Amino acid sequence: LVSDWSSDVCSSDLVTVAGELVKLTRIEYALLDRLSVNPRAAVSRSDLMVAVWGDAEGDDHLVDVHMANLRRKVDLPGLPSCVVTVRGVGYRMAG
Repeated sequence: LVSDWSSDVCSSDLVTVAGELVKLTRIEYALLDRLSVNPRAAVSRSDLMVAVWGDAEGDDHLVDVHMANLRRKVDLPGLPSCVVTVRGVGYRMAG
């Protein structure tokens, strides 16, 4: 199961999760937006770094930290995460 969420096209920092508005940081929103482009495809940490920060230089752990923050905000208690870690690759949307 995937968390019930949607994006507000008028605001680049609000998403709706199970009917409730959730405010995301610019980085969290950019990560979610990038993963949503092709939800079933895994996106590498370096590709996420380029999409969000503009380059792939830096520590991959930065992506992991922001992804954990995003999950805390958009995942519903008792349900699997809407973002799946693809070991050795990066992340993809669940489902």
